[in-house]
Amino acid sequence: MQEIASIINRYSIGKFRVSQVNLRRAVAYISQCINNGKYGYICVSNARVAYQSNNDTEYCTIQNNSLLTVPDGKPLVWIAHNIGLKDVGQVAGNELFHALLIESKKNGYSHYFYGSTPSTIATMSKKMSVDYPGVELKGAVSPPFQPIEAYDINALAEEINHKAPTFLWIGLGAPKQERLMALLQPKLKKTICIGVGLVFEYYAGTVKRAPNWARKLGLEWLVRTLQQPKRLKMFAIPFMWTIKEVLKSKFK
Repeated sequence: MQEIASIINRYSIGKFRVSQVNLRRAVAYISQCINNGKYGYICVSNARVAYQSNNDTEYCTIQNNSLLTVPDGKPLVWIAHNIGLKDVGQVAGNELFHALLIESKKNGYSHYFYGSTPSTIATMSKKMSVDYPGVELKGAVSPPFQPIEAYDINALAEEINHKAPTFLWIGLGAPKQERLMALLQPKLKKTICIGVGLVFEYYAGTVKRAPNWARKLGLEWLVRTLQQPKRLKMFAIPFMWTIKEVLKSKFK
């Protein structure tokens, strides 16, 4: 695998800083970090995360202090291109998940799933054994629905260090999963945490992902809103804020 820079540069969207990567570069950098014994947490971030980070200093710090904060949302990529970073590409959580499972077959990486519902966790665990035979799944847990303060971070860290998976995939949704990773990662020895939102549901088939045309146009949020109309405000305000940032980067 091609050697890449030991530190990935970032570009700014307000206070929020995004790693200058595409999918290939992100996977190569993650593998390089594992080979060098460098661990941390990875944020898979979209327009809503960019908006939240610019309105929540603590959350912004979590995003900016990650091993990688990859541009999952298409508008984040548009901003990068507008400021001359043409090699930045979308790193969707779903694609990153499958890319690292493919790498696992070659490099012996192991995994641990944490999040979602018991039925989703069970379905994706079975599916992974069929789709990626030989890739080791060291644990699959659906934790109870609870606030961050209720998690026993020390007990969870002890469990993860005992099982020692290469990757701990956390599917609790933003900003909860990132807050948990920030508390947990300093206690882990040889594991990289990755927060992946709905990727568990996509893989298990319990939630249908937006079609390609919507993803290319940066309208995945709209498809999700049509599926869950009550969440319109959650998606619409951050999206409109990010479009303003896209226009600012275009005409600055």
